[in-house]
Amino acid sequence: MEAGAGPQDDGAPPGAHEPDWQPGVPSLREHLPSIVWGAALPLGVYFLVRSHVQSDTQALIIAGGFSAAWVVLQFVRQRRIDIVGAVVLSGFAVGVAGSELLGGNAYLLKVRDAFFTAIFGAVCIITLFTHRRPAIFYVGRYLSAGQDPAKMAAFDELHEAPIGRHTFRVLSLVWGIGLITEAASRMTLADLLPTGTFLAVSPFITATVIGSLFAFTVAFSRHAQLEAVAELAPGDGSEPPVPPE
Repeated sequence: MEAGAGPQDDGAPPGAHEPDWQPGVPSLREHLPSIVWGAALPLGVYFLVRSHVQSDTQALIIAGGFSAAWVVLQFVRQRRIDIVGAVVLSGFAVGVAGSELLGGNAYLLKVRDAFFTAIFGAVCIITLFTHRRPAIFYVGRYLSAGQDPAKMAAFDELHEAPIGRHTFRVLSLVWGIGLITEAASRMTLADLLPTGTFLAVSPFITATVIGSLFAFTVAFSRHAQLEAVAELAPGDGSEPPVPPE
């Protein structure tokens, strides 16, 4: 359907109403609420309640509870949990359980997100050798195309071209190294700094690393796209030969 044409039938498959959609780097704006509720809000809650409770552990549990409640609310409303929400909820559950098992140790609550970040970073690298499509491909497809079958199929086509496969492999390696480095930095600082100082510094570390990785992804993806266009263009601009009758 050309741009500006009338609406399609109601029975059209998902994605058919968006003919101009192109697979690419996901928009951070779409996932900003998850970032705010999963990172920014707990930080503010911690500083608000710390002086009213007996320990860092109790303050961290209360702060993390707001993020967990938001994830559950989103699931009730949309019947799905996004990737960021799943990490927040899983990290909170593991952190609380581990802290209780260790007699109220606050360290596990401080590094709960870093723990999952390190695991995903390792998965990004491992899947380069164990799977045809590396982990970063599936994350990119989820964030960019969601659960829309038409958009997912369009995103899958990116991996079929040699330049696409190379791009995803490079991105998976870079993200894997970057995430492991970010997680290791936060785990180290969590042990060295007081809880309040760590919570104030930690978001800046995460924002710097993730922002740099995202900027690299955008730049490298655009470079790969230009290379793909150049490969498809005629070498000398001449017309292709006409086959004999």
